[in-house]
Amino acid sequence: MSMVHDNVIQSYMVDFEADTLTINTSYLTDKINEKTKVIYTGYLAHIFVNEMKGSMIFDIQECLLDHFIKREFILLKQRQLSGWPISYETESELIMFFQTHEYKIYEISSSYGLCGWVFAKQMDIVVNEQSVNITSRSKIYLP
Repeated sequence: MSMVHDNVIQSYMVDFEADTLTINTSYLTDKINEKTKVIYTGYLAHIFVNEMKGSMIFDIQECLLDHFIKREFILLKQRQLSGWPISYETESELIMFFQTHEYKIYEISSSYGLCGWVFAKQMDIVVNEQSVNITSRSKIYLP
């Protein structure tokens, strides 16, 4: 599990000028009071579904691009005419863009409520104003 497992989403904000998306969460128990920020830098695009008050994160993991494209082919086709996540003609063009610009796909899975994906170059986690090293996280392989 990630450091955000069972964290409740308090808010999220996209700063298009700074190319960042920040998700503010909290984890409260009798003994623990954590405020966690998940910060995506080099932000490109995102898609969230089931946004609602009280949303709880199950996990956040990096998703391999080719697996994402296979699994979310219909979503990509539906949004391609809108230029999401970028304007592209072919799947190989989309793949080349992500590889050339070193974008990653982060999947947010939900215990309750909000879930989705963020396309960005990097994800950082800050717990109670202290950065957490997440380089040991493994990539997930989607069926």
